[in-house]
Amino acid sequence: MLFLILNSLIGSSQIPEANNPEKHPYQINKWFVDSLDNKPISFYLNHPNIDKYSKLFYEGKFAASDDDLTFAFLDSVLTKNTETKSFYLFIYNSVLRITDGALSEYMGYNCRKYLEKYPCSFINLKNNKLYANNYQSWIDFSAYEYYNEEYPIEIVKEEFELIRIAVNDRCEDNSTELEYILLRIVEFVNENK
Repeated sequence: MLFLILNSLIGSSQIPEANNPEKHPYQINKWFVDSLDNKPISFYLNHPNIDKYSKLFYEGKFAASDDDLTFAFLDSVLTKNTETKSFYLFIYNSVLRITDGALSEYMGYNCRKYLEKYPCSFINLKNNKLYANNYQSWIDFSAYEYYNEEYPIEIVKEEFELIRIAVNDRCEDNSTELEYILLRIVEFVNENK
């Protein structure tokens, strides 16, 4: 059923009320770039494997909301597709900057999963001019997600044992920053008990 609804929306180019940029001007993209990962932005906007709604969000023609259309492209931050990964990371970070209420709850899940799946890339956000000013938000949203576990400190310790292995294998020079992230997450959990 959801597939039929999404197909009809795509086919008719209608944007649902919850995603209307004129009605929700604070939930649209305000950050634009000429290129990502040494490719012009047009490469991504014309890429057949990048969904329509993330492109519309980038262009300021789609307001992010706590709905399936937004969730679908936000989940793409976890893609393995090397051609589209940079675009989805940029889009995700742009939504993270403007997120509110119900959408904020959803953002934590993907921040945490990005940390667990791509720890070196997560750490590298700190030194990337596109993401550095939002780096602490990535950590805080991840921390909030761990906080919601039944036994958050135990889960954090278990997950970070696995993350440490990945960092030591792929980007050992980032181990100090990983320890900072762990400390910040543990502090967040303890402060919010």
